[in-house]
Amino acid sequence: MTKKKTFWTMVRQFLLYFVVGQGSLVVGVVCAALFNGIVHKGMDKEEFLTSVTSSNILPWSMIIGNALLIAIFLGARLFKLRLGRIQRDKIWVTAAHVMLIAWGWMFTEAALMSLTGYDKLFANESDDFLFLANIMSNVLGLIAGGILVPIVEEIVFRGAILGGLLRMRQKPWVAIGLSALVFALCHGTMTQLPGTLIFGLIAGWLFWSTKSLLPGMVFHIVNNSTASVLCMLSDDPNEDLGIKASCLLLLVCVPLLLYGLHWFQQKRYVE
Repeated sequence: MTKKKTFWTMVRQFLLYFVVGQGSLVVGVVCAALFNGIVHKGMDKEEFLTSVTSSNILPWSMIIGNALLIAIFLGARLFKLRLGRIQRDKIWVTAAHVMLIAWGWMFTEAALMSLTGYDKLFANESDDFLFLANIMSNVLGLIAGGILVPIVEEIVFRGAILGGLLRMRQKPWVAIGLSALVFALCHGTMTQLPGTLIFGLIAGWLFWSTKSLLPGMVFHIVNNSTASVLCMLSDDPNEDLGIKASCLLLLVCVPLLLYGLHWFQQKRYVE
């Protein structure tokens, strides 16, 4: 396949994801607003988003849209779900180390956000995080945002975009960096930009190292589903961790993250 053809294949797959995936979110918001009659004069943005996310229509719309995307990608053979360089007898130990990386980075990011106050720099984005937290704070949200969305995003950003760049003979770290940047920008907030950029770099490196989408999918699912469970358990998902809790998280989670990355760097998943 020529570079030009590879590029346009990559673009088409991204547009398919954007139209169907993001479209299902928009359709869900509109339908929730219409069917529940929650739109009225004087309602501010926070009230509107809280009302919309209190309905099951939105997560069901996301579930249908993302399940449809997975079916399309599978049916059209736009990606291959294979082990790559991972040995069959190393599947579970590989998954366990991916989980360590996921939890290590997730809580390290949360602690750094709390200690630096970076998230406070963009207070105007708080409604967006409240919207996401409300979506994720029930079982349907867990299925949609914790499982299906991560699978779709790994297919698109690592399988289509990163895989396409590598097939176009881009240098690995250039390809990983570009795909991670697109991934971060598509999340749409400055608050999430640094964290999702590093997340994308880790997921991209796992894909490049193992030649498989499975580690990235596990990494992404563990991250999002853990966030969903925490949203279910917390009265205030935006509550600050505090200095002591943040430092404790760093002491525990940074070593977990580094150990997991080192395990993959040593290629322990290969026979």
